[in-house]
Amino acid sequence: MKSSHGQILLVNPWIYDFAAYNLWIEPLGLLTIAAALRGAGYAVSIADCLAPHAGGPRPGPHGAGKFLKTVVPKPDPVAFVPRRYGRYGLPFEAFDHSLAHCPPPDLVLVASGMTYWYPGVVEAIRRVRDHFGQVPVALGGVYATLCAAHAREHAGADWVIEGPGLVPALELAAQVTAGDVGPIYEGAASWPAPAHDLLPRPYTSLLTAWGCPYRCTYCASHRLQPAFVQRPPGDVVREVVECAQRGVRDFAFYDDALLLNAEGHLVPILEGVLSRGLAVRFHTPNGLYARGVTPDLARLMRRAGFATVYLSLETVNPDRQAVTGGKVNTGLFARAMADLQAAGFGPRELGAYILAGLPGQPLDEVEETVRFVHGLGIQAKLALFSPIPGTPEGDRALPPEADPLLHNNTVYPYLMGEEHVRQVQRIKLLAKEGNAALTSRAGGSER
Repeated sequence: MKSSHGQILLVNPWIYDFAAYNLWIEPLGLLTIAAALRGAGYAVSIADCLAPHAGGPRPGPHGAGKFLKTVVPKPDPVAFVPRRYGRYGLPFEAFDHSLAHCPPPDLVLVASGMTYWYPGVVEAIRRVRDHFGQVPVALGGVYATLCAAHAREHAGADWVIEGPGLVPALELAAQVTAGDVGPIYEGAASWPAPAHDLLPRPYTSLLTAWGCPYRCTYCASHRLQPAFVQRPPGDVVREVVECAQRGVRDFAFYDDALLLNAEGHLVPILEGVLSRGLAVRFHTPNGLYARGVTPDLARLMRRAGFATVYLSLETVNPDRQAVTGGKVNTGLFARAMADLQAAGFGPRELGAYILAGLPGQPLDEVEETVRFVHGLGIQAKLALFSPIPGTPEGDRALPPEADPLLHNNTVYPYLMGEEHVRQVQRIKLLAKEGNAALTSRAGGSER
């Protein structure tokens, strides 16, 4: 039944890439907009190209896992990369089937992830147009914000929304349907919790805050959400409780600064979860800042059920630590890991993100960082540099007019030459073998 306010379709597109892995991915921005639209009286449906589906890969024991990969021809700008390119997510026929079961929309809102995944956006919008005709379409998200001019030219949307999209989405819905804008949201702290019920998954992604107070030279977080706003802890606890009541056990924090103001933020969240006796596990795929870890917090995290704890180190080079943002130094990192290990976390649960391939960064430095991390008894998680437009490091690496497909962290090493690729592969193998040795010696199973 169509709402008197109007019918809104939200679309989460495919990933087009050389490699993709589902680390508890959920389109939290899109689901937050969905919650706001429902609160304003609109009927909402969603077509999710990354949804679990019959015939797709089974999730791992903690909910993360592989996507179905359909190999497709490489686009011309990345044809030189000797890797198989693919579409990750639903088969076309499954997506078309989901559209056939959606009520005809008054407005379509399309999310976008990484800039170099834009072929998925183009394909999703094209198929929406094929099915519903010239329905109004708005595009928001990461690609829309960081590559707005490219999106306006190539995506096929009527509007491209840059930056936080909740208020513009409500205004567009009102404009298209001649309805009311709905509740007035005074900043991100008042935004509703994401409508997780629209996309049933064996896990839930969480954002306890929007934005990031840091300005790392390789990161565009502050462009996507200029203000850093922490949500009320009680709202986050209610979100966890509601999802747990639907059977979800695994929760992934996607915050950029989860440990900031921990005593007033993360601590009451975890204490609230513990007080309700919930049997849940927490994961931190985005990486934590070492300076926020204390012995007390490490013990609380252990009691609350953290099962995957990744910290951001990036490099052991003190000069590069300082010029790229100064968020961590090697001593702070080692102390934080010691606190986590003393709390009972082992090699199967602990990992360190290491950045490889920054402009001007010797790969010997990356290897030194991998060996340092292994020496602490924790896994090394290599993160290849992605040249994000509008960031100091990204703009050093590529001109602003470069095709967004070249922002891909799989592609960029090949732009640096064959020897660079060989050395990166060697260091990746070093990290993989060292990680395997650590987890093998640790034995047992993950929580």
